[in-house]
Amino acid sequence: MTLPELNKRILACTKCELRAECKAPVPGTGNPQAKYMIIGRDPGADEDKHGVPFVGLAGKRLDKLLGLSGIDIEDVYITNKVKCHPPKNKPPRKSIVKACLPWLYEEISLVEPEYIVALGTEVLQLFTPHGIQETHGTMMPIEIDGRQIKCIAQYHPAAALHQPNLWSTMLDDWQNLPGQVNAEFVVVGEQKLYPDLIALDTENDDKGKLGTWSVAFRDKAERLCVETMFGGCRKFWRNTTVAMHNAKWDLRVLKTNGVNVPKNFIDTMVLAYCLGLGKQNISVDESKQDLGLVGGLGLKYLARRHLGMTMKTWHEVKDKPEEHLEYNASDSVATLLLAEKWLPTAPQHFFDIDTPLTAVLMAMEDRGIQVDPNFLSRFVEKLDKAIMEISIPINPNSPKQIAKYLYEDLGVIPFKFTKTGQPSTDHSVLEHIDDAVAQDILRLRSLKTERNTYAANYMDKKTPDNRIHPTFKQTSTGTGRLSCVQPNLQNVETEDKSDMRKLFVASEDKTIIRADADQIELKVFAVETDDEIMLDVFRRGGDIHAETMKALGLSGKEGRRFAKTVNFGILYGAKPWGVSQTLGVTVERAGEFIDALFKKYPGIPEYFENMKQQLDATKTVCDWAGRKCRIDALFAEDWRVKEHGYRQGYNMPIQGGAGEIVKLCMIDLHYKHSAPMVLQVHDELLFEVEDKDALEYAYWLKKYLPTIVRLKDISFSWTVSLGKNWYEQEEI
Repeated sequence: MTLPELNKRILACTKCELRAECKAPVPGTGNPQAKYMIIGRDPGADEDKHGVPFVGLAGKRLDKLLGLSGIDIEDVYITNKVKCHPPKNKPPRKSIVKACLPWLYEEISLVEPEYIVALGTEVLQLFTPHGIQETHGTMMPIEIDGRQIKCIAQYHPAAALHQPNLWSTMLDDWQNLPGQVNAEFVVVGEQKLYPDLIALDTENDDKGKLGTWSVAFRDKAERLCVETMFGGCRKFWRNTTVAMHNAKWDLRVLKTNGVNVPKNFIDTMVLAYCLGLGKQNISVDESKQDLGLVGGLGLKYLARRHLGMTMKTWHEVKDKPEEHLEYNASDSVATLLLAEKWLPTAPQHFFDIDTPLTAVLMAMEDRGIQVDPNFLSRFVEKLDKAIMEISIPINPNSPKQIAKYLYEDLGVIPFKFTKTGQPSTDHSVLEHIDDAVAQDILRLRSLKTERNTYAANYMDKKTPDNRIHPTFKQTSTGTGRLSCVQPNLQNVETEDKSDMRKLFVASEDKTIIRADADQIELKVFAVETDDEIMLDVFRRGGDIHAETMKALGLSGKEGRRFAKTVNFGILYGAKPWGVSQTLGVTVERAGEFIDALFKKYPGIPEYFENMKQQLDATKTVCDWAGRKCRIDALFAEDWRVKEHGYRQGYNMPIQGGAGEIVKLCMIDLHYKHSAPMVLQVHDELLFEVEDKDALEYAYWLKKYLPTIVRLKDISFSWTVSLGKNWYEQEEI
């Protein structure tokens, strides 16, 4: 039988009561010798109407995903598990599924695809007991009628219509289709000399004692080899590059157990992040390695997706000592194979910035920062009192009630929307609304965040010597900026930060030195726009706000405030309405300010126009260091979501570019000068220095920091201050 004959039989089918309960069946369509067979659950209303699969909203999304994957549409055959559109859009009954399956398997037999793409759990269950959440974006071998076929699990495009957050996951899955490599290895004895690239993985008990660990490498015959090791033996790595997945973990385990730590190393988790293959959950506890790193940038997930390896988790083998060796060896092998696969295409910033930064962050985490426990308890009491004093006539925890108050009672015109298309009630909206209730909600949120998320958390995280040792992550933001968890010390940025920052103190006989980069984002903005007037102001050390104030026809303190608001607002793609809300002027007046700014600095509107064209064409953007970021919002249908995406795209090179400069300064200070850094917060660096050296060190920092990075002949100056805590600082 041929496919056309099969389709005629499907259309004429009556024995499964399709005619009685559903509308006409929809047969498959596409290339009868296709390499890829895509299978959905059942036709939608549009498919049923036109008699062709995937022509509705989900079909349009599938077209975008296919384009992103590089799959030629001419090499695709599309069909459904069930051939009819069930009444009232309900899932098809088991009897109808059972009746339709012979037609599906007949199609598979006729097309003989190399790959089956199963869309959603209900299709996936035909081939595997695993669900879509644990397998999406990965590939597994299946057998149909004695024939081996590779099955790729993907979310159904329609799922993103109901869960918009899934869209970015789908984009990742389709842009990086899974591959399969040979992961068979042999166990060998002790090696005297290793090749240029090896990989290692460690296992340890709850007390940190090193147990089984292994090294994977290729021998001269290109065989995959594994050397298994036990306990805290010493190994000398010489000039070999050692790959690890989540290197900070393995490096600490080795060091704690007396193993010579490799100096030349790469982290395949960081490498995956740099290649745009995912982000690490910002709340993940790295001490819970198996739980925290499975999925996203987890080794097990990445190996299954990019290598076709099905690996066991520690939970599956922890009570089976006989399997520990193989489990650990598989981790080392997977790490080596990922390194081999990705290193040839690794961006330069991975080698110049991301890799050397790991040791810097580890040193900061190990030092930690001192806190004053007595101040902390008093501070919590103060927050509790302030929270009790705020009275709000609506439920401040109900986005629905807040939205009704803002957009119905106050009549505010929506200007920012959630991913589901609803008017937003987040911080960036409330801060622009001149209303007592809106401002009280902001204040209450701020106080509760400090009370519950920060202040109480700091008390839990401090060590017996009253130091906090946060974890700095370099794999969890879209811009490449660092994040900080357990606890998060980068959010000490609220109205009460004066009090909060007093919590962080210098230890005995030491001083806290604070270095804050001056107008770093505006300077990076000048570099990105290539506006000669802005560049000239910064090259000669001029005052950019004073220059803008003249262009706006303003003067005095109020004029300078207006100029700063417009300057910084433009960085984030501010529109006249947003500027008007911040400054308390009419929308027309705010528009005149923006027009005057564009006239003064013509490179700015040209930058926005060029960036918009680039974003429309590629949906990606990169900063001056070459770090790329895909803007998922630009794949959306809703124009409001797209507008948010454009603002993301305009701003990423600015925020990300500023972050690269700070990271390069940290790397330079660590490797060349062993700088005692204890904290990094956005554009700030904190140091803890002996009292006797503090003033001299502060003057040295102020002079030295601007020499580390220069872009288009612009140096980046820093304000440097010192004191006994983070807040009470005296500028030098």
